[in-house]
Amino acid sequence: MKSETSNIYCIDSSAFITMHRHYPHRMLPDLWKHLEELLKKKKVLSHEMVYDEIVPATGAKDEIGKLIAKYKSAFHPITNRQGQLALQILANFPRLIDARSKKDEADPWIISLVIERMESENLFGKDSDLVIVSAESEKSDTKIPAVCKHYKVRHMNLFEFFEDNGWQFTMSKKSS
Repeated sequence: MKSETSNIYCIDSSAFITMHRHYPHRMLPDLWKHLEELLKKKKVLSHEMVYDEIVPATGAKDEIGKLIAKYKSAFHPITNRQGQLALQILANFPRLIDARSKKDEADPWIISLVIERMESENLFGKDSDLVIVSAESEKSDTKIPAVCKHYKVRHMNLFEFFEDNGWQFTMSKKSS
C-alpha cells in the first residue's frame, strides 16, 4: 500500500456509479472525502462523455452528480485524435458499445483519452502513471479491461483503486 500514489486515475462511469450505489455518502463519508481530495489534486480525470452519463442536463442531481459537477474541468472533451482512436478501438472491439443504444456511450472515449495522453507523454503500459478505473468484468473479452489489455493501458477495478490509495474502510455502530 502506498501513502501517496503517483497514479492519475481516469475513472469510468461504471466505477462512479458503483461507488454511488454500493458505497453511499451517508454510509462511507470518508470514501467521498478522499475521492474529492483526489479530484482537487487533479489525480482523477475522466471524459466529458462520462460526465454526460452521470450528470443530468436538467433536473435535480443526485450525490454523485453534485460532486462531479463541482469538478467539470476534470472531464476532458473529445479531440480529433480521440475520434481516430475510438474508431480503431470499435473496429477491434465492436461489442464494447451497444450499437442499438440511443445514447452515446463513453467506453471507447475514455480509453481513447488515456491512449492520447500516453502518446503525448510517450508513455505506455507499466511506464505510464495513467490508469483506467472501471467496475466492469475482467472476465469479459468485450469490456474495458480487455480493451485496456489489448492497448497496453493499465486498468484497475474499484478494490485495486482503493488499495492503491491506501484506503481502508471500517465499520462502527452509531451510538444511540
